[in-house]
Amino acid sequence: MKSTILILVFGFLGIGIQLKAQEDPGRIASENRMHHDIAILASDSLKGREAGTNNERMAADYIAKRMQAIGLMPKGDHEGSYLSEFRMNYPVIFKEAKLRISDMDFRHPEEFGATDLSSVGSVSARLINIGKGTTALGRQNYTDEDIKGKIVVLDIAGRKKKEDNSDVLENIIVRVKSVVSQGAVGVILHNSSRLSTENLLFGSPFTESLDIPVVYMARLPYNRIHKLKDVNCSLSVQLDRTVSKPENVIGWIDNHSAKTVVVGAHCDHVGITRSRTGADKTPQIHNGADDNASGTAALLELAAWTVNTKGLKYNYIFVAFSAEEKGLFGSKAFCSRKWVNHDNIAYMLNMDMVGRLGCQGDTISILGMASSPDWDRLVGQVEHPDFSIRRINGAPPFSDHAPFLKKGIPVIYFTTGLHPDYHTPKDDTELINFKGMGEIMVYIQKVILKTETLPEVPFHKINFIQHAIALAKTF
Repeated sequence: MKSTILILVFGFLGIGIQLKAQEDPGRIASENRMHHDIAILASDSLKGREAGTNNERMAADYIAKRMQAIGLMPKGDHEGSYLSEFRMNYPVIFKEAKLRISDMDFRHPEEFGATDLSSVGSVSARLINIGKGTTALGRQNYTDEDIKGKIVVLDIAGRKKKEDNSDVLENIIVRVKSVVSQGAVGVILHNSSRLSTENLLFGSPFTESLDIPVVYMARLPYNRIHKLKDVNCSLSVQLDRTVSKPENVIGWIDNHSAKTVVVGAHCDHVGITRSRTGADKTPQIHNGADDNASGTAALLELAAWTVNTKGLKYNYIFVAFSAEEKGLFGSKAFCSRKWVNHDNIAYMLNMDMVGRLGCQGDTISILGMASSPDWDRLVGQVEHPDFSIRRINGAPPFSDHAPFLKKGIPVIYFTTGLHPDYHTPKDDTELINFKGMGEIMVYIQKVILKTETLPEVPFHKINFIQHAIALAKTF
């Protein structure tokens, strides 16, 4: 009997040893590297990597050093740098704004709003309406004497249907600065066109304020004043503006291609704040191991794999975005560059929270499937391990893929989904499924290789209903 037991024991041990020997040493090394990266990025010493803080800058420096060690070329603001700084107006708290024209008072923010170009201040002056600033009363331009000391009403209409938002905003800023240089003490913007421009004037991550109050007036309130001439106007804006300069971390591989793939993951988290769950509401460190140290570690691992994979036809840019948690400010700043469009960018691959395979039943979700007619067929052809794939057509605007979608660039967004520890102090390294991350990495690598075989990745606009359904499925 003892000999039988010994045979069984050693038999089981032999099976275990054989299984361990069959494990891919490359996969184990990959998991270990991601474990190391997440342990550092989600350590208490970085205090939650809040965007614009020294703690996040330390995380950015670490990521830049990892990119350099991997062999990525720097693509930051300066030669040899991986860091790309952007201005972030956050938070902007509008305490009060008042507007009175002749004997009419206008309501803030229902009828008018202080724009990102506005300074704090109160002014009273005569009002002058200069239309689009080019023609009026038979004159080609208003002179300095016409505008000096006045509050100027300026029509910002004129954008073309397919004109890039960054070009439109730049044109508006140039026109406003022109009247400021002519001595205007305040500016009231309005839009006589039905093509929307209002969204460009509020919530910009990088627009610098001017030295005078600048507000935007809605269409119906403007109709009450458009015929008024030479009347008194008083304008007041009171706000608190916090300005910081976070940094995206950018490296790339130049394969001398006309098209580039952007691989992105945000590296910031919420810092030290109150937990959204539990009885303890004292400020605590939120380390964000899954959100999104996991995506950042996966980004670095994909970068290392791409550097060592020969024969890829696309260029590859790897971006660790900052300020995603504040409102996608880092990816918005990156997408403000004129060359970021579908003529130059083949597609954008986003990874946000990829570290908790099993939290939604051994399933990974792939969002943005409808952004290209080729995604569904391609994903169906790629082999994957034992986890299941949830294909979601839409891609709600809560991660860094969103600004790329708005520029007509196909996106594909990988996540293992939300869990009870999301945005709580419990989101720590020991809860990450590193074996699952290793499996996901192999799968995403296969997706990239399969995408390389396509002639191109065509874009398809995702409709509102598809986004709404995606939002419901994701949460």
